[in-house]
Amino acid sequence: MLNKVGHLNSLAGEPGAWNRSGVDAQPQNVLKDLASDREGMQIDERLTFLNEMQLPAVITAIHGEPLVELLAARREPLAAILRHYGAILFRGFGLRTAEEFQAAAAECFGDVLRPYVGGISPRAKVTAGVYESTRFPNYLRIPQHNEMSYLPDSPRTLAFFCEVAPGNGGETPLADSRIVYERIPADIRERFEQAGIRYSRYLYGPRWNPLNRLFNLISELHTSWMEAFATGDRAVVERVCADQGGSVHWDWEQGARITNDLPPARLHPQTGEKVWFNQAASFLATPQSTGLPRWLLYTAAHPFPHRRPFHATLANGDPISHSQVSRINAAIESATVRFPWQRGDFLLVDNYLVSHGRMPFKGDRRILVAMR
Repeated sequence: MLNKVGHLNSLAGEPGAWNRSGVDAQPQNVLKDLASDREGMQIDERLTFLNEMQLPAVITAIHGEPLVELLAARREPLAAILRHYGAILFRGFGLRTAEEFQAAAAECFGDVLRPYVGGISPRAKVTAGVYESTRFPNYLRIPQHNEMSYLPDSPRTLAFFCEVAPGNGGETPLADSRIVYERIPADIRERFEQAGIRYSRYLYGPRWNPLNRLFNLISELHTSWMEAFATGDRAVVERVCADQGGSVHWDWEQGARITNDLPPARLHPQTGEKVWFNQAASFLATPQSTGLPRWLLYTAAHPFPHRRPFHATLANGDPISHSQVSRINAAIESATVRFPWQRGDFLLVDNYLVSHGRMPFKGDRRILVAMR
């Protein structure tokens, strides 16, 4: 397992994106005086952890300190922590609204909040640069994934905000993509790295047939290209996809099948560490991953893989077997940790270093997200 604590101080001077911290029990010296922290206490002295994986690292508010003030005052040390641990959970800072979350995310991202364009997840925009988390049915688990890793210019950093904490389930699992890369079976890793992955996304159009529309009211898995790209102009979709290295194929229902060929692993843009960075397993439903009844229903409703909401093969067209998907999922699960959300939690995630998902839940849950 990675020794994350040992060389943290050596990273503090490196420029770059945010990193992670954690919450558990506060060290006694942190509780002495907020002013001394603002004037000189090292931010890494405040780190606590929720598990042995040290994911996420946690920073708890002291005496009601404002989150935006902390983010501004400790920009570089926090960036080093994020690069080192992969995710930071800020807890107890009193965030309550989407606007407060937007301000904190903007402080982290330099006022550059990325629009969610071309994504496969049905989600609503809350305010500029802030979106709901994926609207998949609450009884489904959303598999681990690095956000939009089916694109060459995937988001670098994600910010999550818990506006309404779920009462039962609904955790956002995290997995260190460096550890996952090491644990992927060697034969799969070598085969995938040799061939690459071809992603297929099918976004329905204005002529989508009534039967599919009815099924989607139940499954809530599909979204339209008009919603995904915020346009009704097919030329705009083609231009954006070309800029993203993809190609678009239109069918008779004016649905868009978008394909991208990408490697299964990438190097972190700053640290150079190799990470498992793809959504091959999450794009493929199997009896093991969804349960046999749901898999049978899904394949019956979508008998043609190229018309499923999302699908993946090797880039040479060879299929990815159910056995390969199960072995990949087992490696990911072995590196996955969970923690319960609390209202007001602010979670920063390095999208290259850490994947995320969603556990099934009951009752209300509202998690917002911003990206850079």
